[in-house]
Amino acid sequence: MEARLTFEEQHVKLENRIAIVTGGGRGIGRATALAFAKEGADIVLAARTEDEIAAVADEVKQLGRRALPIKTDVQLKTEVDAMVAQTLDTFGKVDILVNNAGVAIHNPISKIREEDWDLTMAVNLKGVFLCTQAVFSHMCEQKYGHIVNVSSVSGKYGHVNGGAYCASKFAVVGFTETTNNEGRPHGVKSSVVCPGPVDTKMRRDNHPDDVIEHLTLPEDVADLILFLVSQSPRAHTLETVIRTPLM
Repeated sequence: MEARLTFEEQHVKLENRIAIVTGGGRGIGRATALAFAKEGADIVLAARTEDEIAAVADEVKQLGRRALPIKTDVQLKTEVDAMVAQTLDTFGKVDILVNNAGVAIHNPISKIREEDWDLTMAVNLKGVFLCTQAVFSHMCEQKYGHIVNVSSVSGKYGHVNGGAYCASKFAVVGFTETTNNEGRPHGVKSSVVCPGPVDTKMRRDNHPDDVIEHLTLPEDVADLILFLVSQSPRAHTLETVIRTPLM
């Protein structure tokens, strides 16, 4: 009689991996955290809204994995460094970082407020830099790590009313390439995912007229991120673009 695999034995793509997911309380971040947990990873959830990451942490634990929700504003170096330090104190390592936290404020160039430009750059770009910097030396020293940055098709193609958002997301693509080139000699990969319109709260807040059925689901993006971080050491995908019927 063929032996049946246990739940743990069936889900080992990310066994013993520790993953930090920013913006982990909803949307792509939540979906990614759950996808990782189903494949054996323990999850650190970083976001500004405590109740959201606490709820996702409960979902992760229900899947049999450890979860650590840490209230973090990725704009602030002190909070990012403290989040990574707490992760290392709790789990002893960081194997995967998913930089997913983001904001979107759309206006024509003539109406972009300076404070909106600054916030967009601080969250979408500086946050990626700060989180990457906080784990990068550790990953290089352990000779393994994978950093996935969530950009957008708006980081590939500029569009009307997207001056600040597109600029930040284009920059994330460039920063990812540099991170990958610096990390690969030390066994550290970096990838960037550029989704089209995804059914998230941020998308709905900015595009109330969307036909929801035409949007990519957060789970679809999470599946792609899972594929990227579970590739063999010999394989690597630097950049992926997800098209939808709206694009």
